[in-house]
Amino acid sequence: MMLAITLNDGVIIMESLDLKIFREVAKAGSISKAAENMSYVQSNITAHIKKLEKELNSILFVRHNKGITLTSDGEKLLFYANSILDLIDEATYEFKKDKPDLHIGATQTLAAYRLPYWLSLYKKQFPDVDVSVITDSQDQLIELLYSQTIDCAFVEKKYISKQIHPLFSFNEELCVIAPPLSDEKMLKTAPIITTKIRTCPYRSILLEWAASQTLSTPQIIEFDTVDAIIRSVSLGMGISLLPYSAVSDREDIVIIKTQDITSLNMNMVVFRNQQSKNIFDFLKILRDTNIGE
Repeated sequence: MMLAITLNDGVIIMESLDLKIFREVAKAGSISKAAENMSYVQSNITAHIKKLEKELNSILFVRHNKGITLTSDGEKLLFYANSILDLIDEATYEFKKDKPDLHIGATQTLAAYRLPYWLSLYKKQFPDVDVSVITDSQDQLIELLYSQTIDCAFVEKKYISKQIHPLFSFNEELCVIAPPLSDEKMLKTAPIITTKIRTCPYRSILLEWAASQTLSTPQIIEFDTVDAIIRSVSLGMGISLLPYSAVSDREDIVIIKTQDITSLNMNMVVFRNQQSKNIFDFLKILRDTNIGE
């Protein structure tokens, strides 16, 4: 966004991006740190600062061994930059607040391996809708539905109630994953690699299955992400359980399907028959993929 600022000696033209970069440099106290924070190359940041200094005919920063410090003129510009950028943010919000949006809640696994495909189809048909995905435990997703922070969520059947209504149901095929060259003994004695979330359905199913395979209590190794779990299994640290869709193309692990573990029923749910065109448009995408119901 181009800004025209009238001073006593004329008109100065600057862009909002110049001010954003200037504010980030002032906040970071370092050109290199500001470049890292904004994902820009350092020379780009330097060029914008020099452009501002030339337009204002003033030195905005003092360079020294520990970084940079604002000059008195820099302090003045920072005051105005904060005010200008805050006004731009407010104006942007006012124009965007009526724009259609869709907020989806899902477990981390579903968000990583199922949702991207569905949302790619949805965005092709509805490019103007802003979409956001919140990942959390199923218990927390239900709370977010109650507070109407999200429009819909993907949870197990046990969460369906008089106030939480299912619109779509599908079965997620499950499989045990193990390191390469695993044998039956290894499956019975290996540590369990799983998420830290105690209510995670994959964790519960795996622990129950492991208990049925051996009399001893297996060691548990916990990770925050699905990718870390899969990587740890591939390195021989233990076994885990995940949806087949999350690992079907992996060649660095062994995929084991067992009659003891088949599938997990998942549901797209809303709060009290929540009516929303965006929800039902997304629902149509799910139905068209022929994965359930």
